[in-house]
Amino acid sequence: MALGKAIRFIRQASFDKEFRKACYNVETKEELLQILDFNDAEFEDAFNMELVKCQTSEQADMIYQLKSWYHMI
Repeated sequence: MALGKAIRFIRQASFDKEFRKACYNVETKEELLQILDFNDAEFEDAFNMELVKCQTSEQADMIYQLKSWYHMI
């Protein structure tokens, strides 16, 4: 299930600095999405699901920062 992979990506990228570095080393975003096996729409769905779970504004800010980082890759 690609949505589950997108959720795992969000969770791992939120705390794993080495994982984020590995994502930067990929040549293109399309290649990264192929490796991770989900697409932008599934990422957006996963992002919204994780955002709804936030209980504090700090958690929501972190999720928004992660979304911005993802779009900059």
